[in-house]
Amino acid sequence: MKKTLQIVYIAVFLLLCCVPMVLKPFFGGAKAIGNEAENEFPKLMDENGVNRSFSTEADAWFTKQNPLRVPLINAENTLRLSLLHGSSNGVIQGERGWLFSEETLDDYFGVTLSPRALYSLAKTVRLTQDAAEREGSRFVFTVVPNKNTLYPQYMPARYIKGESSNLSLLRQYLDKLGVHWLDMEQALAGQEKELYLRDDTHWNNLGALYGYNAVMDALEREHESYNGASYTYRRDWTGDLTKMAFPDSGRVCGQYYFDYQIDSVSFKQPRGGDNAALLEELMGDSEKRDGLIRTDNPSGQNSLYMLRDSFGRAMLPYFVSRYQSATVSRYYPFAVQAGYDDMVWEIVERNLPTLTETAPRAIAAVIDKEPPPQVCDSPDNSMQTDDSAEGSLKLFGVLDKHMLDTESNIYVQLCSDKQTLCYEAFPVFEQELLGGTDDGNGFSLLLSTQDIPKGSYSAVVFTDGKNAARTQTLQTITI
Repeated sequence: MKKTLQIVYIAVFLLLCCVPMVLKPFFGGAKAIGNEAENEFPKLMDENGVNRSFSTEADAWFTKQNPLRVPLINAENTLRLSLLHGSSNGVIQGERGWLFSEETLDDYFGVTLSPRALYSLAKTVRLTQDAAEREGSRFVFTVVPNKNTLYPQYMPARYIKGESSNLSLLRQYLDKLGVHWLDMEQALAGQEKELYLRDDTHWNNLGALYGYNAVMDALEREHESYNGASYTYRRDWTGDLTKMAFPDSGRVCGQYYFDYQIDSVSFKQPRGGDNAALLEELMGDSEKRDGLIRTDNPSGQNSLYMLRDSFGRAMLPYFVSRYQSATVSRYYPFAVQAGYDDMVWEIVERNLPTLTETAPRAIAAVIDKEPPPQVCDSPDNSMQTDDSAEGSLKLFGVLDKHMLDTESNIYVQLCSDKQTLCYEAFPVFEQELLGGTDDGNGFSLLLSTQDIPKGSYSAVVFTDGKNAARTQTLQTITI
């Protein structure tokens, strides 16, 4: 009897394992969930010979072919989120059914960057502002708060909010360095209506309108505020967190839809036949053609360059309607360019740590600064160059950590037999170029070779502050 039960158990188990492949010819494979990419069956051989990741890739492919995958995920996440009040697939369910992203938990709990990293971040923005203002542009930097920063009351009670966050600590350095920045959290706080989508990581269209008005006020530009503008409110929005936790469940949340006119706007990039349809596509979450958006509007005023993330897409209708020409980019890093009246740098709170991974593309200006007498002759001091971009030269590297304190600035001095040139470098560790990890002691500098007289220069890097020191010559550079 016992042996018979074991056989039956094994048979049932094997039968259940076969169900997905038996159903596939009738129902097809499972749909991609959230931002997942469709995958093809992996190749056993690749350009390097045997594909050593074949088993892992085949397992992932097989998983996505399971027709029961989506309903099983829905069932599992309903159990974990709604009944067990846990988290699943990067999603947390809070009070009143609000959904939050696990990516924001470090900010919520108060896990912060080091003081040196926070200062470096603020200094990076300040140097970008200086470069923009040298080009005659008005500059504004703004951080859109995480959803649970603005609405902590809807987080599960077991999640204890920390006393500080990267954003709260960064404020001090931004103010100290004189950065022209917009405190978006303060601009949004205290509003009677909900400004974020309950099932999404982003703000709703009303929140985006508040954000747009706050940016324009910070730029001190006259603009249409859309006070009293007509809108409809519909429960038809499928949030990105819903797609992650409850795919194809039919769950939706409320969204505001404003009536705005963009008849005078023409899209130069990307191009599309119908303005309204193209704008709807660019405001959606497919993120296929929205890397660089360029528009003309004869009815508008001034020119805009904006670096934005996914929060910026809901503000698109207002910016393209307000400006005579607008360039809205999702391509990091920030690229300071000539010819724009206004430059706006928008980023969401949870992405703040990424700002010190790659320096903005901003040509440095000569400054008057003398190196200290102390010399730090350390093997940890290094410099590399990159002249792949025509007309420019990038100098980057790392310094011995003993040359830096929390608020040290970093400078590069170029000396020839005829002159000495000094520049302030971004306190950025170029992760993609250098590899490894950042200890807060990286630097990066972009020079215009057209602005430097030809010749051979010795390059020395130095710092200020209580640990001020200079290096020996790290490179000899020929312009």
